[in-house]
Amino acid sequence: MTSSHNRHIWLLLVALTVTPAALSAQEPKFYLDDPVLADTVLLDVPDEPAELELSDMFDRLGHIFAEVGEGSGEAQNVNTLDEVPDGNWFVNRHGVKRLTLDELTRGPNTTDGPNPGAPWRVFQSKSQGLTPGFQIIDDVGDRYIIKFDPLDVPELASGAEVIGTKLFYAIGYHAPQNHIVRVRPENFVIEAGTTLEDQFGDERELTAERLERVLRGVPRLSDGRLRVTASKYLDGQPLGPFRYYGTRSDDPNDVIPHEHRRELRGLRLFAAWANHDDTRAQNTQDSWVEDGGRRYIRHHLLDFGSTFGSGSVEIQLANLSFQYWLDMSEVTANFLGLGLRAPKYRSVEWPEFPKYQSIGRWESVAFEPEEWKNDYPNPAFVRMTDRDAFWAAKILMRFTEEELLAIVQTGEYSDPDAERYFHQVLVERQQKTGRYAMARVNPLDEFALLGSRLEFANLAERYGFAAGTRYEFAWSVYDNQTGDVRSLTEPATGAEPGLALPAGATLTGDTYLMVEIRSMHADFPAWNQPVTVYLRPTGASFHLVGIDRY
Repeated sequence: MTSSHNRHIWLLLVALTVTPAALSAQEPKFYLDDPVLADTVLLDVPDEPAELELSDMFDRLGHIFAEVGEGSGEAQNVNTLDEVPDGNWFVNRHGVKRLTLDELTRGPNTTDGPNPGAPWRVFQSKSQGLTPGFQIIDDVGDRYIIKFDPLDVPELASGAEVIGTKLFYAIGYHAPQNHIVRVRPENFVIEAGTTLEDQFGDERELTAERLERVLRGVPRLSDGRLRVTASKYLDGQPLGPFRYYGTRSDDPNDVIPHEHRRELRGLRLFAAWANHDDTRAQNTQDSWVEDGGRRYIRHHLLDFGSTFGSGSVEIQLANLSFQYWLDMSEVTANFLGLGLRAPKYRSVEWPEFPKYQSIGRWESVAFEPEEWKNDYPNPAFVRMTDRDAFWAAKILMRFTEEELLAIVQTGEYSDPDAERYFHQVLVERQQKTGRYAMARVNPLDEFALLGSRLEFANLAERYGFAAGTRYEFAWSVYDNQTGDVRSLTEPATGAEPGLALPAGATLTGDTYLMVEIRSMHADFPAWNQPVTVYLRPTGASFHLVGIDRY
């Protein structure tokens, strides 16, 4: 990744003005502002961008029958530490600075939701997504989308929505404020001119009788109240969804094809963990926001009601997450099997309903992260590399069992045993997902200079996936202008996760200390690929400036 948008512009100007001979010169690997931890140079977007309207069926079929997006290779938006900088797509939260339990359970919420003791003015019926609902204005003028649980499965969608929001927000994605609220039916007051879409797709005036008919299909608490999900309007001007490929032509900040953004590729691993099979364009939202007098587009994930064991309007279907909505490879396999082949999901030991019905189809025994599938092919997901997966695994493994339990408890399930089961499965899937990703890449991370030593952590050993690793390392001098490497030491081995800096190294000009570290373990041959660490001299000390993974 370039260090900032200024560098993008600078390189473009160079390409337009210098001679071909000059362009053949080596571009430095590192710049003075590396590593870039936040993309703070977002260009102003003063004119209102266009609103994207997207047909769900066209998008679905287009992704199934055609290869969407271009190219492959590694993600293009990482910094020199192989991390995703903070920006309008993603903000490093729990993966970098551990959030408190209060921060985890509050998530993106800055309010307590609409006041259930005051009238809720219904001004529009909810027209997008699977779940029925309304849009309301509360007593302080805030706007919310109100969604309901399925009649025969109370707590299913609302619990999943709130837990999923907290989890994905803590990971780093921009997400809406979602609240579970208990409200009396009579609190809904219809604004004049409000319409409701009937079963034929026609708009009808929303009358008190029609509202009552809709609310009859919503589960009631013992005292007659409704348990609803209240999703607060996002800040800014809504622009519709973003696609998981390509870029927006009217956004000068959108310079990296979405299929090559790490936070969208790595989202596949988070989605597999949380069974968010509904991760698609229709469940995203771009907003044109103003911040400090500057306008830009911020990108959000929406609608977490179809996560874990919930399918929003019903318990999650058994085949989803094991195969695509229309999976041509499954169609072919079933045809060649002459109807005798049994898909994997048919052998899964699901919980016996109605036990845990508020949780839905949610399990960890048959789950395999590498086999998990989205509702239909996602162009960023299918391009996820081992490095993308390792980045995601580092974040998801940061959540402790205590922290995950606190997040699960925000689902406010009435059955303590269901809550316990939800948490148990979430932890077991976390372990499987982390183990899978960390087996495929040399799992060294958290490099830090302590005096004359370079310390690091073997994340696979930290989380109990391995033990007894040995390390082979060799120091060199790296020339940042030419890319030349001059060996300083012969390869050496050790069992400790830390190395002494080489004594007497002479660094002149734009040169750096460089060390290649291989992790030697018989059970993990992929770890023999080196992690290369670059240290920039700063006076009498050094500064960590780069990490290469292979």
